[in-house]
Amino acid sequence: MTPTTLAPTTDDFARTTRNLRFTALGGFLVLAALLALTAMLVIGDAVRGDGAAGGFTDAAFWMFPFGAAVGLVALVTPRSLMPTTPRQTLVIAQYALGVAGAFLQTLD
Repeated sequence: MTPTTLAPTTDDFARTTRNLRFTALGGFLVLAALLALTAMLVIGDAVRGDGAAGGFTDAAFWMFPFGAAVGLVALVTPRSLMPTTPRQTLVIAQYALGVAGAFLQTLD
C-alpha cells in the first residue's frame, strides 16, 4: 500500500497576491501622508529659507506620481499576468519612491 499525500486546501499563491494587493492599497495612504509631509517641508523651506524651490523640490514632487503609478500596476494587474516576485518588487518600489520624495525635499 502506497502512502497518499493530501493536496493543500488553500492556494498560497493567491493568498500572497491578495496580501500584496492590500499592501499596495495601503501604499497609497502612505504616499498621501508622505506627500503632505513633503508639502509641509516645502512650505517651511519657503518661509525660513531663501523662498525659492530648487531642483530637489521638483524631483521630490515627481516621486509621488511615479510611486502611485507603480502601486497601481501592482494593484490592478491580474494574477495570471504577473507572478508574485515582480508584484512584490513593485510594492517595495512604491514605498521606496514615497520615502525618496520626502528625502529629496530634505536635501533642498
